[in-house]
Amino acid sequence: MRKNFTIEIEKDGKFYIAQCREHSNCFTQGKTIEEAIRNIKEVIELILEVKTPELNVILKKELINTL
Repeated sequence: MRKNFTIEIEKDGKFYIAQCREHSNCFTQGKTIEEAIRNIKEVIELILEVKTPELNVILKKELINTL
């Protein structure tokens, strides 16, 4: 099973939304970028049954401009 995943993060209101590019059903949110990353790792571990997934995190352009 694949262990490396690409994650896109964008801001929606007060929350950061993280979604796995390879599996559209793997998504979550968090109050911070760090929380969203922790949450998406947990989602991947639970749904795809992958232990310690490696993430390539991509911030959406509009999010980069606000940081």
